[in-house]
Amino acid sequence: MTEATELSYSELRSLVTKAARGAGLDWGLAEEAGWAAEWLARRGLPAADWAMLWLGPRSEGQACPVEAGCRLAEGPGGDSLPDGLHGPGYLLPFIARVAAARGPVALTSAQGLVAAVATDGRVTFGPCWGTRTDGWTLGPAADRGPAARPVVGRMTLEGLDAMALRTTVPRSDSSSRDAGAGTMDND
Repeated sequence: MTEATELSYSELRSLVTKAARGAGLDWGLAEEAGWAAEWLARRGLPAADWAMLWLGPRSEGQACPVEAGCRLAEGPGGDSLPDGLHGPGYLLPFIARVAAARGPVALTSAQGLVAAVATDGRVTFGPCWGTRTDGWTLGPAADRGPAARPVVGRMTLEGLDAMALRTTVPRSDSSSRDAGAGTMDND
């Protein structure tokens, strides 16, 4: 039996943001990764598992689906995606931004439909969906309810937690003494 932990959307968002930061993303991209995790989870998609697919390779210098997604969502430009992106599910929230601006879009490969995203963010997976991009392009598509809270497997949760812990300061007398706002709390 596999152990799993139910997280709130905000807990998942925070965990993936910190794990992305621990994997080497700058704060802006890490926050986008957290937003994307929540977007995916609200649609019942395995955001935490998909995060593990790309955060591990990302910490080893591989390309990042969040960076590629941000470039797609920024506007006109190449609608081809880099090959070999791990965890391509993290492209979907950014593709939904494109769909909201341009109308329904489809990810395709030489083999056929990878996924379609409607203007309201609904995702339909095609037979060519995979765990890595391979010749995927984005183009117009024909247009095609709230999801349950994310349930995350124990091993995935531990992996994300381990990456998130890379953002913490090791305990020492100095770090304990200097922790907190002190007398200059201005937020």
